Amino acid sequence: MNLKPIFLLAAVLVAIPPAPVLRAAPPAEPGPVIEPGRNDGGWRWLFSALAAKGAMRSAFTEERWFSMRKTPTVLQGEMRLLPGRGLSLHYTEPEEQLLVVDDAGLLLRDAKGRTRELKTGAAAAGLSAALLPVMRFDLEKLREDFYLHAARDGNDWRLDFVPRDRELARTLGSLVVTGIGTAVRRLEFRRSAKQRIVVIIKTADADVTFSEEDARKFFR
Repeated sequence: MNLKPIFLLAAVLVAIPPAPVLRAAPPAEPGPVIEPGRNDGGWRWLFSALAAKGAMRSAFTEERWFSMRKTPTVLQGEMRLLPGRGLSLHYTEPEEQLLVVDDAGLLLRDAKGRTRELKTGAAAAGLSAALLPVMRFDLEKLREDFYLHAARDGNDWRLDFVPRDRELARTLGSLVVTGIGTAVRRLEFRRSAKQRIVVIIKTADADVTFSEEDARKFFR
């Protein structure tokens, strides 16, 4: 099993509710920090709408950019989000691998069924646990862990999540989420100018129902 902690973090971020295939033109620069009672009123509707979405299933492409390579490593997969059970990332290409993120920590399972668990207290799991509010779009909790920058151009918007914790900021960098209306189109995980991960949502189904078999197969 070869997923590194930095990529585990990136995988967690895929959990943000996905979008239909639309061409968005989000703001090119970060907006001002969202301040309680000052400028957050215009953004609460978006966080509420994203948080209210039920179980999700989507297809995504993940691009991993490294400083020593001119082209990215490309992965394909399926994301499943089930309130109460957590996030499941089923990578299908170039190799099969399952990552489950929930309140207990991380669970990794390869194509042969070999499993590795990282509890919430573990370093990698702890960093991922800090990102769970991102996937839940809990505005109040997010403000405890991140500086939130927000910008809008018509229906297109951009949210920048910058960790308040210095250690998390060194490991995670920042996350830029862009979308249109109430749908997320793209996520960019920026650890440095030359090391980043881009997640592009391809297709998405909202408010889906997972069978018990799927719940057992794709979640803890």
